This record gives sequence, C-alpha cells and structure tokens, in this order.
Amino acid sequence: MPEIRDPIHGFIELSDEEMEIIDSAPFQRLRRIRQLATTYLVYPSAEHTRFPHSLGVMHVATLIFDKVIQKQKRDGVLDWNQEQIDAYRQKLRLAALLHDLGHGPFSHLGDRLFHPSVKTHENMAAKLVEETELAEKIDRIGEKHGFNAKHIASLIRGAVFKAEDQLLVSIFASELDADKMDYLLRDSLFAGVKYGYFDLDRVLNVVNLFPKDGTWLLGFESDGLEAVEALILARYFMYKQVYFHRTRRMYDYILEKVVRGFLKDKFGDECFPQNPDEFLSLDDESIFQYAKASSQKNSWAGRFLRREHFREVWSSDRLADTFADSREYDEQVAQMLKGYYKEDQVFVDRFVKAPIRFADEDNSPTIHIIDRKDQTVTYSLREMASVVSKLEDPIYVFRVYAEEKIAQDVYYRIKKIYHVFKK
Repeated sequence: MPEIRDPIHGFIELSDEEMEIIDSAPFQRLRRIRQLATTYLVYPSAEHTRFPHSLGVMHVATLIFDKVIQKQKRDGVLDWNQEQIDAYRQKLRLAALLHDLGHGPFSHLGDRLFHPSVKTHENMAAKLVEETELAEKIDRIGEKHGFNAKHIASLIRGAVFKAEDQLLVSIFASELDADKMDYLLRDSLFAGVKYGYFDLDRVLNVVNLFPKDGTWLLGFESDGLEAVEALILARYFMYKQVYFHRTRRMYDYILEKVVRGFLKDKFGDECFPQNPDEFLSLDDESIFQYAKASSQKNSWAGRFLRREHFREVWSSDRLADTFADSREYDEQVAQMLKGYYKEDQVFVDRFVKAPIRFADEDNSPTIHIIDRKDQTVTYSLREMASVVSKLEDPIYVFRVYAEEKIAQDVYYRIKKIYHVFKK
C-alpha cells in the first residue's frame, strides 16, 4: 500500500487507485497553487501548497469516519453493513481529496474571479471531476461501490441527494470539519506561528454521530467541549493574526490586479476560463511569468515584483455590534477618497467576517454537542460554550492604504471626517 510522509500527520496511506488520481495532471497542479496566497511575503516560510493540504484533509476525514463508525458499531446503533461502510468511506476519501481542485492561482485570492456560471472554487472542482481524466479514474474506483464521478462532484458541490451523503459532506465541509482541522495546523506550522495549534487527537476522540431526521449528523461529545473550544479559538487567532494580516491584505489586492490583467490579456475577460483545459493551465507560476513580462507596462505587476505595497494610514478593527454608528462615516471616507485620489494611489479594505457561526440562516445549530450519557440528546455549542461564545460576533475591519508620498495627506483628510463623528 503506497504511503506519503506528511509533516502534520505522519504517514498517509493510499490505495493504488487513489495514487492514480494523485498522479494525474489536475491534482499535480495543486503543487503549484500556494495555500495562503501572498502570506509568504509576510511570513516567509508560508510557501506550502494545496497539494499536501488536500492529502491532509482526506486523511483527517478518514480518521473522523473510522472513529464514528467504530463507536456506533460498538454501541450496536448503526445499521450499515460492511459493504455500505466501505462505499461511504471511499466516497468520502475521494471528495475530501479533490475538494480544493478548483482553486485558481494563489487560492482564495481568485475567489471573485470565477465566471458567474461557475461562481465558486467548489463548483469548478466538481466540473473538473466530471470533465477531465479524473472522471474515468473515479468511475473505475466507484464501480465496485456503486458510485461514479458525478456522485463525487455532487458531494463537493454540497448537493445532497441521499440522507447518508449529508454526513459525508459534514465531515469535510461544515463549520468544524476535516478541512479546518488540517489547515489550522498546517498553516501554523509553515507560517511559523503557534496560534493555530489545538489538540487534534482529543477532538478526534470525542467526535461522534447522532440521529436526526432519518439520518446521522456529526457532533462532539460533551466531555470534549474544551478541546472543541480550543479549536475554535485557534481559528479565531489565525484569522486575526495571519489570514487578515494588514500587509497580506494589501499584497492580495495588488496581486488580484495583476491576475485580472493576465486574464484580460490571455482570455479577453477578467474571469477564469470555464474550459477545464484552459483553467488547468493557470497556476502561480503562470502569474509570475506574466508579471515579469509585463512589469514595464503594468504598474501593478511592477509593484508586486518589487514588493512595493501601499502604507496603511488608517485602521479600525471592531466587533460588529460596535461599528453600526461609524459605518456612515466609513462610507463617507471611502467616497471622499474615491473623489480625491486615483485607484492606483489609495486602497480601501472593508469587510465583515465571523470566525465561527453557531447557527445557520434558519437558526439551526451548526455545531452540535452530544450528551455523553444519552446520545439522542444534543445541544447547540452556543448553549454550552463558556469561552468562545463572544466569538460569534463578526469582526468588522476598515483599513485605508495609500502611496507613501500621499500617506500623510490621506491621513489628515480621514481624520477630519472622524473628528466630526467623535463630536
């Protein structure tokens, strides 16, 4: 059985058929897609790619699945036979392995560049699963288990047609899933920070299933609440210190301009191509080559290569419940700057992000805590959390960056508006 050594998880075991997928051109492309976009310009060792992360997600998803199946069989609750278990396990492994296949160059930097008919990297991943050489390889694996490439694509899209599939999706694509468990540890290691560390072994030890609406859902046993809260805290601190880092946000803005220019010149549109072969031709290296070739005529490309980012002149990071009164003034600042300065002189970065969601749009819990003594009884993490309850409030960030030569002028113009606000 093939094995791949991983710095987070040790040896990751694979079947020969899974190795064929990993050796395919669409998957090997992930070696050339950085996991954290331009973060390496701030944290120099954060050069890791989507390739090992995808292997890690498959591995953690499998550990979760095996653990909950072991517990349910031990308790005599689960009515799946071994044939069903093997089929669900293989479907999960393939979906988790391929879930990030559709990322564009520099990963999430390109999230706004997908064609309206595609919209997300998950939809692009599903498209690649169905329309490239991967389809035949997946069909061959699934033939003995009763699934095909279209089933894997549906799981990646989050489109659930069977009750059991909801469980599989929740393992690799939910509020606390294998994806996050891997990337927090991996990003921390390669960025050289400690913020994302948590006790993965303990979290895996308390993961379990509970029955709901004719199917099984994923939850965490109540005696492991502290381990779950530590995972959530790790995510919060990684967002604050790494993913939302002010300089990284500035570099992402500059590089997105470069990528848009590349797409416009190559495909005539500032969107990623829908054609699978054309999309798969795009990776980080193709953007670097374009930036070097166009740096004389494209100021954004030159600025990126020279690492000349704008200077942060104003920053306001607040919890969502404290920014309502100031949003009007933030908008005034944004409009004022737009009227005074050119696009290549000032950048306004404004976003709202909740590091964790305890409930969805229908107010249904997104993270379930299972009563240790009666596994049919569950609670929302919102009810049980003692440490992380406040983290549900979104973080509101309003930052202004400007060219060095006009930075002081921009600062004083902004200060005048906020001086009126404070009165």
